[in-house]
Amino acid sequence: MYTWGMPRASRKKLSKETDIELRENFSSLISSLKYSKDVDQFFQDFLTKEENLMLSKRLMLHLLLENNYKGVEIQSILGVSEETVRVHKNNWEKGGHIYKKIINKISNGRKIKLFLKALDKKLKPLELVLSSKINMKARAKFLSGDYD
Repeated sequence: MYTWGMPRASRKKLSKETDIELRENFSSLISSLKYSKDVDQFFQDFLTKEENLMLSKRLMLHLLLENNYKGVEIQSILGVSEETVRVHKNNWEKGGHIYKKIINKISNGRKIKLFLKALDKKLKPLELVLSSKINMKARAKFLSGDYD
């Protein structure tokens, strides 16, 4: 299995003014896109496959944290390391009011709720395995194949 390398920005520093102007222009451009198909097409053309995957995984990691998923579950779902989960959990916890509001809004969307419900069903065997070390009922349930 090939794992994507983490894309990096150029190490050459920009002036503070240029940095601010670039960020403002980027935000303005993104906020001008009105339809999800336009946003999707823009990012498909604009980002590399690696960047697109990285950003998608990062957002999903934060949404999973928002929905109280355990680190080991996030690792299993997204194929990321324990360190990646730790770093982003720290970022998620330190996020400002606007960030928290946006993540919460996305998290409560219908599509995400349906996705998380399907994930929960897939994660049930993992949950039973994790709890089977100390819980005989969980061990028996896992061994019987009864994951509901």
